[in-house]
Amino acid sequence: MWESIHVAVGPSTHRGRYRLEGRRMVLEWRGRRTTEWCGILKPEIVAESRLRQLVTRQAA
Repeated sequence: MWESIHVAVGPSTHRGRYRLEGRRMVLEWRGRRTTEWCGILKPEIVAESRLRQLVTRQAA
């Protein structure tokens, strides 16, 4: 089941969604998917951090 996530970067808010597949978090944003290892962290923290990285990388 997909969970929504919202990240504010500067004046705009960006939305994505994530889900767990085993111990990996799958993040979908702007039609692309990326995976991250969650380990002992909560998946919402990993998803928020990764989405923030993707948004800032795109702006640069």
